[in-house]
Amino acid sequence: MKICYNISHMALFKRYRVASFVVAFMAIIVFFPATSMGGEREENPSTSPRLKFTIKGFFSDNFLNPLGIFIDKERNEVYVVDNERDEIFIFDQKGTPIFRFGRKAGKRLLSTPIDLVVRGDLIYVTQEGKPYVEVFDQRGNSVKKIEFPGKSFAPGRIDIDHDGNIYVVNKRLGECYVLGTQDKVVRTIGQGLTSLSGVAVGSDVIYLITPFPSHTRVINVYTLRGEMIGSFEQIDSRGGTLILPVAGKVDSQENLWLVDSLKGIQIYDANYKKFSYFGRLETRKEMLRHPVDIDFSLSGMIYVVDKETKSVSVFK
Repeated sequence: MKICYNISHMALFKRYRVASFVVAFMAIIVFFPATSMGGEREENPSTSPRLKFTIKGFFSDNFLNPLGIFIDKERNEVYVVDNERDEIFIFDQKGTPIFRFGRKAGKRLLSTPIDLVVRGDLIYVTQEGKPYVEVFDQRGNSVKKIEFPGKSFAPGRIDIDHDGNIYVVNKRLGECYVLGTQDKVVRTIGQGLTSLSGVAVGSDVIYLITPFPSHTRVINVYTLRGEMIGSFEQIDSRGGTLILPVAGKVDSQENLWLVDSLKGIQIYDANYKKFSYFGRLETRKEMLRHPVDIDFSLSGMIYVVDKETKSVSVFK
């Protein structure tokens, strides 16, 4: 099955094209809003990027075990989850420290955090061994805990779609829960997926990543309603090209950027065809040692968490 998600900018322009110069100018403003008006057009990341810089810690405190990353596109801020420090660090897009939270007055507010997303003014965090998603405000204060009654819950990766729905992996049951805007589970996607490790959400599909499948392929594809579309790719021991896929992210052109901890970043188009990769060429200085997560900024910067080098590598 082939599905095309790309939208032609030229087609959108022609749709609203009119003879009047004034109206045309206004249409351009609508589609390409100026920064001063609070909008910014998203730039698609390059599929052949070069390393620009690395983020190694928060001032003099180096990362100990960075595990997750999220780019808040409303504020242009970079959130990094440090699993060993029990903290979340916030930077601007150039890597300048802004804020940190997770410890207060010698007490731990977080316990081995895994991943996070930001929705509005709230930060949703998954933590190892915690049967809930904990929600914090922008000052790092715990606001509430979202539980899943009747479920044996072992939290994993988390992602968010354009409508604000949040997708939470339950590693124990091999399924993914969708939290609506009222923080209630509106549907469950996938069931019994072996070693479910990652979720990546596009405009029309959801990818669930299973690095050690027992009877399915590695990347399982669903509609936003939770209907199974199919699956693709395999690990190398079963005739595929992957070794240890753990996470992923969908860009603005609906390409899936799959994080393989032992093979770098593998990039697939909307028809599930691999067309590029980067990060594991021994002769290139942008080599990634053990990538575990990825996200993009509005300006097309690529942020990759590297567990072995304990840093965030930033590409463009």
